[in-house]
Amino acid sequence: MSDVPVSVALGPRAELRRGVLPTVLGWLGTVAGMVPPGDVCQGRARPESGALLDKLVRRIYPLSPDDKAIPITVEVIRGETVNAYATLGGRIYVFDGLLRQARSPEELAGVLAHEIEHVRERHIIQAMAVNLLTYKTLTMILPGSGPLDASSAYLFLSLQFSRQEEAEADSGGLERLRSAQVDAAGFEEFFARAQRLPAPPAILSNHPSNESRRELAARYRGYPTRPVLDPGEWAALGAICR
Repeated sequence: MSDVPVSVALGPRAELRRGVLPTVLGWLGTVAGMVPPGDVCQGRARPESGALLDKLVRRIYPLSPDDKAIPITVEVIRGETVNAYATLGGRIYVFDGLLRQARSPEELAGVLAHEIEHVRERHIIQAMAVNLLTYKTLTMILPGSGPLDASSAYLFLSLQFSRQEEAEADSGGLERLRSAQVDAAGFEEFFARAQRLPAPPAILSNHPSNESRRELAARYRGYPTRPVLDPGEWAALGAICR
């Protein structure tokens, strides 16, 4: 895990400045290395699956010197949930349910490009400040001695982003796809199809409307594209948890 400088604007609360904030910042490294409930799929049955996930990620990250300053780790975890989310420490988790819902490597790349922008824009730190950095909350989940329990840690790992932050991640993700010559139609198609499901999946929580996303994606058409994976590689990646 790399040490990435962060800046959190907390206001003039003396309790936070003097005691609680240093505890939080000192504890981020512990949280960043934690894995949410559920097994991480290592592609044991088909070792090439993990290599193909790495190949897909490398297509969209890193693309610039700024990217190289923030290492990203993407892992697939078991679970039926159609969701993916970024956590502290540049970690992105993709549920197997989302991988099975995606119909092409371009769709998965679109989702990951979105989550990568949450990491690059420091949205996790901002969401933590907004939702959790109050003296009362922190004194409950950060006791004076002993490590945090798993439920408190998971609270940090499952923060909700604002609609503005989601829109920023959409814009940045689409720009990233264009820079990598990945067809942005996959981004649009995945979220549009998810919106049409009988029960909209968790990944749509707090996201812009499908119409707003369609209008944004329409601005990212007509540039040269190259396939991310061939059909055989995509099938092998999809079997990573099997």
